[in-house]
Amino acid sequence: MSTPDTGPAEETTAAAVLPFQYGARIVNALEHAWMAIRNRHPEVPRVVLITGTKYQTGGPRRGHFCPDIWDARGDGRASELFIAGEEIARGGRAVLETMLHEAAHGLAHVRDIKDTSGSGNRYHNRKFAALAEELGLKPPTAHVPTHGYSNCTVTDATAALYPGIIEALDAAGLPFLGTPAPPTVNTGQDDGPEGTQDLPTQPTRQRDRGPREGRRFAVVCGCPNPRRLQVTPATYEAGGIVCAVCGSPFAPVNAASP
Repeated sequence: MSTPDTGPAEETTAAAVLPFQYGARIVNALEHAWMAIRNRHPEVPRVVLITGTKYQTGGPRRGHFCPDIWDARGDGRASELFIAGEEIARGGRAVLETMLHEAAHGLAHVRDIKDTSGSGNRYHNRKFAALAEELGLKPPTAHVPTHGYSNCTVTDATAALYPGIIEALDAAGLPFLGTPAPPTVNTGQDDGPEGTQDLPTQPTRQRDRGPREGRRFAVVCGCPNPRRLQVTPATYEAGGIVCAVCGSPFAPVNAASP
């Protein structure tokens, strides 16, 4: 475990990397941010940190914590922390907020506390809210359907504890996806939810197309059994398409990280 709660250690200052090393820059900043959190809260578990696009199968996500899924090569098991690359565009404070949220899930795992429930464990209960508050987040005053007390925000007092970390995250600058490009036609690999596939579209007559009409592509929502639609690029780029059942936006199935 980390050292006692004495504040962020000197090693939490991100090491210098070359300007063009986008991945190294953001991962370095994120690793040091997690180290700073663990220095202040030693029960927060170690993690294997990964990043990528927020466009995941089942819908966009800012981050996730998955307990004990990595083999640490003779050093036990390690949990996974995913932080979406798009988070960096929201600023270092927002990234810290997401990391503290996931750290609360980490505490729940270590303490064997059931902090989520419902479909896909989306509902964050009062126990989660208490853990988030312990880490310096402010829980919402009331729960919301589906997600419960998930929307916890970082306080000014907490942000003040991580000044160098927030600055390093602000400076990290990772390229991120805006509206993803339409997926290519599937060639047989299972890449959709529950092994579904994108089937090749039928040949059509050649005709003049609008600038963003293009070939339709599949999008899915965040339901346990994701609902699937076929849309054109113009329709998708016009604005978010939200599922009325789970409340999450539809996202292209091929935009998920491997």
